[in-house]
Amino acid sequence: MHLMLALDLCDPAAESALAHQPTARRWLRAHGVHGELSDEGLADLRGLRDAIEALLRAAAGRTTPPASALDDLNAHSAAAAASLQLNWPPGGVPRMWLSTPGGTDASVLGAAARSAIELLSSRDRDRLRVCGAHGCERLFLAGGRRRWCSPACGNRVRVARHAARYRLR
Repeated sequence: MHLMLALDLCDPAAESALAHQPTARRWLRAHGVHGELSDEGLADLRGLRDAIEALLRAAAGRTTPPASALDDLNAHSAAAAASLQLNWPPGGVPRMWLSTPGGTDASVLGAAARSAIELLSSRDRDRLRVCGAHGCERLFLAGGRRRWCSPACGNRVRVARHAARYRLR
């Protein structure tokens, strides 16, 4: 399972991508999730996105998550009960895929929910951070002493710090 799906879903860029069917379809496929969402399913995915973000922010802040977010996540995961299947084409490499008995909406929502569950129940949960740059609230997985979601945010912080030092002189 693509653990980063949950983080990418919470990225501000995903909000506009999930606003309409065509962009949502492209965004989901780019993240390895194949399936067509109905209009209702797309609205449910945006609601699940909010629940996942609340849970990830609670993990990053080392706080108790809202019970409603946890209930929403678990409900979507349960609705898309999945079983592992193996595809092994002649002369090819065996690949795993998930089969869900529910409809396409349940399949897509379940993939997002499982991604968040896997991330939140793994050791990576302790690496979840909120970007330390002023005005940026992105979630990311920290490595080492990293405090910013991207080099651009880190550069903005360093430039601001440098400018503040020279203004004080």
